[in-house]
Amino acid sequence: MRLLFVLLSVYHGLNGLFMLAMPEAWYAAVPGVVDTGPANAHFIRDIGLGFLASAAALWLAAKTGGTAVLVPALVFLGGHAGLHLVEMITHGTTPAAALRDTLVILVPGFLPFCALLGRAGATPAGRAA
Repeated sequence: MRLLFVLLSVYHGLNGLFMLAMPEAWYAAVPGVVDTGPANAHFIRDIGLGFLASAAALWLAAKTGGTAVLVPALVFLGGHAGLHLVEMITHGTTPAAALRDTLVILVPGFLPFCALLGRAGATPAGRAA
């Protein structure tokens, strides 16, 4: 569990740093983003801070074993993944874009929540440790 949180922390943290340091390069590098409209460096940096906050929460959960610190990551990453899922369903998507978004947004976004559910189910009283 802790290794998963560390890996997700690094993944989301690097993405957040890329968004903060080079928003225009991030915008051009991420497939499909240019289809959403013109780049807005301030907005990209704002979202980058959300990824950094989530990465910090995942890191703390990995290092302390606590689950309460996962709440910010669950809200941002899960919300972000959920929004993408709803848009994929309501607006449609190509198979290639669906696979890409599933691998780079949905799975990394929902994994912390799934891990928390798995941890809660593994404890004797059904509580998160």
